[in-house]
Amino acid sequence: MTTAIDILILRALFSNPSRYVSGEDLATQAGVSRAAIWKHLDQLQKIGYPIEAQPHQGYRLLAPPDVWCADEIAARLPDPAPGEPNWRVLLFQETASTNDLVWREAQNGAQEGLVIIAEQQSSGRGRQGRQWQSCAKSGLYASALLRPHWPLSQITRLTIVSSLAVAEAVEKLCGKEVRIKWPNDVFMRGKKLGGILTEVQADPEAIRFAVVGIGLNVSQTKSDFPDALHAIATSLKIETGHDYRRADLLIAILGTMQRHYREPFEVVRQAWSERCFSLGQTISVRTPAGQLVGQAVGLDENGALLLRAESGRITPITAGDILPA
Repeated sequence: MTTAIDILILRALFSNPSRYVSGEDLATQAGVSRAAIWKHLDQLQKIGYPIEAQPHQGYRLLAPPDVWCADEIAARLPDPAPGEPNWRVLLFQETASTNDLVWREAQNGAQEGLVIIAEQQSSGRGRQGRQWQSCAKSGLYASALLRPHWPLSQITRLTIVSSLAVAEAVEKLCGKEVRIKWPNDVFMRGKKLGGILTEVQADPEAIRFAVVGIGLNVSQTKSDFPDALHAIATSLKIETGHDYRRADLLIAILGTMQRHYREPFEVVRQAWSERCFSLGQTISVRTPAGQLVGQAVGLDENGALLLRAESGRITPITAGDILPA
C-alpha cells in the first residue's frame, strides 16, 4: 500500500497528535470526497493505526503500535535540503538480504535515496560475511543507496557517517548513551546493539554507488539470542525495558544521516570520535595485510583509523577487526 492519499492522511495525523483533523480538510487537500477519505482511514485502522473519530471534530491518532508501513515513513521524513538524499522507502515482508536488493536496484540505475526495509531477512549478514540474526518483528533491517561522487580514498567516510547517525538517533529517542566501536558497531552499556555494513561498487578512482545496511536490535529479549551471544549482544528492549516503534527509529536515523551526509567531514569526525570507545586504547587489529598492534589515536581526513605503533609510526587502517583482548 503506497498512495498519495494515505501519505497525506498520515502526515496530518502525525503532525497533529493531540488535535483532531477535519475529514473535510483532508478531502479538500486530497481532492477527493469525504467518503473516499473515510475508506482510506478504515484501511489504515485495519493495518494497525488506532484512529479515533469524533462527530463534528474529525480524526486523531492515538499512540500507534509498532506498525511497519512505508507510507508512514514517507509522510514523516523531512524534505531534503540541497545535497541531501531524497529518501524513498520500499517495504518487504521477507527477503534474503536488504543489501542485496538495493545492490541489484543500484546496478539497474536506481537513484540515490532508495531505502529497502524488511520485516525479516533469511540471509542477513554483517561484515566479513558473518551471519546477522534477522528475526521477524524484532529488529530494524534497512539498506540505503547512496551515490556520493567521492574519490575512492574516502570510502570509509560512509561507515563513519552512518554509524554516527545511528548512534545519535537511537540515543535521542531512548535517552541512553550509545557508543561506537570501530569500525561499524554501535553499543549500549558495553554490549552490541547493532552494526553497519557498507558495500561499494567503484571505479579505480571514484565510488559509483554505495549500499549502507543497518541492523539494529529493537525488541528482542534475552531468550531470543543464542547462549553464545548473551554476554555480548543486546537490544533496546533489554537495555531500557521499553518498546520502541521501528518506524520512529528509522525516521530518526534517516533524518540524522541526511544531515551528516552533507556536513563537512571534520564536523562528523569530531562527533564520531567523541563516541568511539576504541580511540585512546591500545588495540590489536586484524587487517587484510596482517595483524597490527598499536594505540588508536583518531581518524584521518578520509575516515581511516590511525594506529600508532610503539615505534611511533602511524598507520592508517581502512578495514579490519579489533581482536578480543
